[in-house]
Amino acid sequence: MTNEVEGERNQHNNDEKEEEEQQQQKMPPMKQRLTQSQMEFFLDYNPITLKAVEYKICSCARPHMRGFHLAWTSFLVAFIAWFSIAPLAPAIKETLGLKKSDLLWANISSVLSTVFARFAVGPVMDHVGPRKSQAFILMFAAIPTCFAGLIQDVVGLCIIRGLIGVAGAAFVGCQFWCTLMFEKEIAGSVNAIAGGWGNLGGGLTQALMVGIFSMNTASPGCDQECGWRNAFFIPAFALMLASVLILFLGDDCPQGHYIPPVVQETTTTTTTTTTQHAIQSNTDQKKMKRRKAHIADVAGNPQVWALVLQYACCFGMELHVNNTIALYYYDRFGLGITTAGLVASLFGLTNIFARAWGGMISDLCYKHWGMNGRKYSLVCLACSEGVLLIVFSRMPTLPSSITMMVIFSVVVQATEGSTFGIVPYVDPLNSGGVCGFVGAGGNIGAVVWGLVFLSTPNFSDGYMILGFVVLCVGLLGIPTIRTTHYDTMSHKRSKHNQSSALQLGSLDSKNDNSVTKQEML
Repeated sequence: MTNEVEGERNQHNNDEKEEEEQQQQKMPPMKQRLTQSQMEFFLDYNPITLKAVEYKICSCARPHMRGFHLAWTSFLVAFIAWFSIAPLAPAIKETLGLKKSDLLWANISSVLSTVFARFAVGPVMDHVGPRKSQAFILMFAAIPTCFAGLIQDVVGLCIIRGLIGVAGAAFVGCQFWCTLMFEKEIAGSVNAIAGGWGNLGGGLTQALMVGIFSMNTASPGCDQECGWRNAFFIPAFALMLASVLILFLGDDCPQGHYIPPVVQETTTTTTTTTTQHAIQSNTDQKKMKRRKAHIADVAGNPQVWALVLQYACCFGMELHVNNTIALYYYDRFGLGITTAGLVASLFGLTNIFARAWGGMISDLCYKHWGMNGRKYSLVCLACSEGVLLIVFSRMPTLPSSITMMVIFSVVVQATEGSTFGIVPYVDPLNSGGVCGFVGAGGNIGAVVWGLVFLSTPNFSDGYMILGFVVLCVGLLGIPTIRTTHYDTMSHKRSKHNQSSALQLGSLDSKNDNSVTKQEML
């Protein structure tokens, strides 16, 4: 009977191999999944997962670094289009005769649509991969961006901003793509750099859009209305170009074409084997069960929701400030549209380094104190963010306000990087879903903060109230973020990789003369 069981196992394995070979033959040659023994990479990598264990920013080598650069640049372009209307809000308000509350509702529309888009696109990416999903998001967002100049009233403004808001879901693709390319030990740094450089669009769009507006109005016969109505063609074209580049230049993962991961779960069964001499009971035979990614696993994980809450108070705050800061300086300090936009751009431009710092701090704390290090680095940064926001809201002069805004910006973006230092550990099988849920948490926060501003007498008091909220939520991370499961999971994964590496090394030593290596540069 033992021989029969072994024969059935071998037959099952052979059937799986034949099925995989048939799938490989149907794929385009450039997108076929390659095995570890068929490829060489520019970066050092884990021989089991093929994920890189280092990163070299100045390299564009395929597949790891090329995927990294396509991930953050696509999110950068999406972010620029996403907030392209916000810097021109004062001009749009005067042209269409809108109230300040109308602009706040449009802001809420832009981030509310992103909530649903991020919830939806995360699980989708778990099944089709980041490349096609990212390209579709950018191409879809290019359409309403191109027609933004046709807005006639507050209803049209809310609709257009809501449709463009789908571009915010590109953040999920950015983080998921990096998770597929790099090992979790450097996930904090890589995800933070990619996310931070993508978020840089929040600052660039403030400067870029007022620059286009000024260039348009400098032309003879082009007034203020003409200036903002013809300012959206450039970000729309950038979205379409980025979408095409992703499709033709990128790889989903180190193996090339994306195939949804399957986890082999073990269940204990009891079998009885009969021989001529005795009947032996074997109670430890393991039966393999295949488990695939499922959105229900993400939605039912309390650790996901703990991080959703934390991300609502950092990235959600960044989105809210991006939507309101130019109008804040325009109204409170009497700055012109161009000057207010340039000052507001300082808030987003710190993303070039600030979010990466948060990820690096998380990685450094992880090396010394494990997952507890990641947890408490997030808590400290979140509490600091709340305190700085309160201080910023009380600044009475323009120089002091700008100074505190920049310091607050550095900390809020470092908090975002620290949050995504934890995300890859929550549920590796559902990484796309977890990224989508946590990313959507940022937009949920932005919606809530926008509603809070509708009920406050002025923006200064609104910022102060939000500062106290962020401080309380940061402290709430101490009891809600649990790290014991993560440390246990990391230990098991390390032991599994070591044993698998020994087996792989044994196989490679027998087949060195028959292996052909291909460079993917």
